[in-house]
Amino acid sequence: MKKNTLKKAMALALAGMMALSVAACGQPSDTEPLEAASNPVEEETDEAITLTIWNTEVTTPGIQDNDVARVIEEKLGIKMDIVQGDSQKFSVLVAGGDLPDIIYTNPAQQGVEANALITSGQLIAMDDLIDQYGENIKKNFPSRLDYSKKYVSNGEDKTYFIPVLCYTVDEENPDISYTIENVGLMTRWDVYAAIGYPEIQTTDDYLDVLKQMQDYARENDLAEGKEIYAISGWNDWGLWPWWLANVREMGWQDLSNGAIINKATEEVDLNYHTDAFWESLKFYNKAYNLGILDPEAFTMKNDQFWDKCNNGQVLMAYASWQTDNMNKTMASNGHPEWGFEKIPFSGYPYISGIVSGDAPLGNASDYATAITTNCKYPEKAMQLIDFCNSEEGARLLWSGVEGTHWELKDGKAQPTEGYQKLIKEDASYTTSTGITLYNKLCGFKETQILSDGSPANVLKSNEQKAQNILDIDKEYCEYYSEQRGGEFLYPGMVLNDMWQKGEVDTFTNYILYTSLVQAPSDETLNILAQCDQYMNVQGVKAIMAKNDAEFEAAREEAMTELNAMGFEKAREEILSLYEAAKVDASSFEIK
Repeated sequence: MKKNTLKKAMALALAGMMALSVAACGQPSDTEPLEAASNPVEEETDEAITLTIWNTEVTTPGIQDNDVARVIEEKLGIKMDIVQGDSQKFSVLVAGGDLPDIIYTNPAQQGVEANALITSGQLIAMDDLIDQYGENIKKNFPSRLDYSKKYVSNGEDKTYFIPVLCYTVDEENPDISYTIENVGLMTRWDVYAAIGYPEIQTTDDYLDVLKQMQDYARENDLAEGKEIYAISGWNDWGLWPWWLANVREMGWQDLSNGAIINKATEEVDLNYHTDAFWESLKFYNKAYNLGILDPEAFTMKNDQFWDKCNNGQVLMAYASWQTDNMNKTMASNGHPEWGFEKIPFSGYPYISGIVSGDAPLGNASDYATAITTNCKYPEKAMQLIDFCNSEEGARLLWSGVEGTHWELKDGKAQPTEGYQKLIKEDASYTTSTGITLYNKLCGFKETQILSDGSPANVLKSNEQKAQNILDIDKEYCEYYSEQRGGEFLYPGMVLNDMWQKGEVDTFTNYILYTSLVQAPSDETLNILAQCDQYMNVQGVKAIMAKNDAEFEAAREEAMTELNAMGFEKAREEILSLYEAAKVDASSFEIK
């Protein structure tokens, strides 16, 4: 494809700045970003056109040939060609001006901030396209567009990004998560049961129990000759495994640019400056010195971590989106008695997402959809995006094909018997059919109730959760039914009962202002990028400290080095932006 010389020059300048770190962004430019007209639309034919789409979750990149993709091709005349990769590949595509036609934002994965893609001339403003082809975008969660123009447009008041995964709470029928929702420490329940369900109160208790579990698993060769560690991790997401789940269970929520918020007090700070962050690293330092932290965790990739969990070699994971899949995989591999569950204890009093909370702006700028200036068919790209923001598109992306995977019964959408049977027999069945693979394009969260009264993902109704329970989940529910009385049909009901009785805590409050924060200066972004790069090494050094004194020395050394890089100056700017966002929130209207 012929490249605009200016755009390529801007892209190369951006790539040079990104070399500082996978989290860095490019230099701004006074040059206006290229509009859609810079790539004239080629004359369409009756044949399907092909759109390239960035997606890091599809394991089979290239032209998509599955049930969901075929419906999209038949309905819209669009073949989806998935481009998959890591931050290094994304930076190469940016540098060469070779981004796919449609992308989504994720600074942590891609190494570039949203505004940098605008200033480098990589994106088109979608306002005219939305006016002509975006009826569903305008109708469903319309506040997204106001947000995008004001806060994710580099001050241009144009729509470069469309937020996704929005949700409105159904007050009469709250969605109770199947286990937890999103991030939190999950533990191999079968091994915990085998050692007698020891009581856990503090984080030290939890580590001691994990040590007992590791000893038992090794003595009984549960991984069939493979080395077992209670805790493992991966290194291609930076320090992600070593702090995020822990700080959430202390009551903090991660934000952009290294900030976190205490959701009870609404206090914002940068993670490296908080005790919560360092207490998280200390947790893993203790695990390391107990001999229950896999030494390969600091060199492995994320997919290797998944493989070890599925093989029974790891006894703790970090999120329900990991363990929901792992439990099904282990069951389909002949181990229905294996599985991860949430074990509540007072040392970590907060549990993520016991019930779903409002998200009128979805994930805000994270995973927001954009069309690049490379797109020869921007009208078709917008038609695809608008379809994915419709109820029909949401049901297809989350639930599959009507008649094959779901059907209407008594006026409600429900999974077919054949679909329910196949997902129990084959843990990879949904992804092989395309179901849930393209969810980052969807305007609706999977639990959003659509106009037919069923969630976008028909497997996510409270009734279906109870019907599709795994053997390990039954054992979890039966244990707590005996301990607490009452009937629990799936694990989330146990946690909801604890929350209703004040025994654990969760957050349902939507804090608007954290989504209304303007982008920091390039100087601050570059400082934070260097700090992250440094901490990816220093954080591991702290975890591997031999004793408390060595750990504290590593912490002090870190803060000294961070401040020498300008961390405190960057922190002051970030906190001032959050204070300004509080003022903006008072006048921002959610429609």
